[in-house]
Amino acid sequence: MCYLYYHMQKNSRKVILIIDDSKDNLELLTTVLESKNYQVHCASNGEEALLMLSELSILPDLILLDAQMPIMDGYQFRAKQKKSNRFKDIPVIIMTGVSDHDLEKNMHEPRGVLVKPLGINTMIESIALCIR
Repeated sequence: MCYLYYHMQKNSRKVILIIDDSKDNLELLTTVLESKNYQVHCASNGEEALLMLSELSILPDLILLDAQMPIMDGYQFRAKQKKSNRFKDIPVIIMTGVSDHDLEKNMHEPRGVLVKPLGINTMIESIALCIR
């Protein structure tokens, strides 16, 4: 189950923030990533994620970001993230089910793009490459 932690204790586990409006995706990704010894935080849209990032004492090592969400989508989130001195350098992997030829440019050159439905092994390999 996905929990929202606003203050994290420093430990050796890598931390991933998942931003996705699908409760089922959040639960599945959380289960898979926790089984691989990642610490997971979740937000259901970009606005919630920005609030969480501003309140966390220790920032995540990676963000998994859904492109299409209500309230604030992935595109809007990335634009705001890149303007923030505090969390502009957190690497991002985009998760999308929508074909967008300009995705990498419009998402400010993320570290990777995963097409939904996600392949678990591909996702784990992509994450490992981003946060060694």
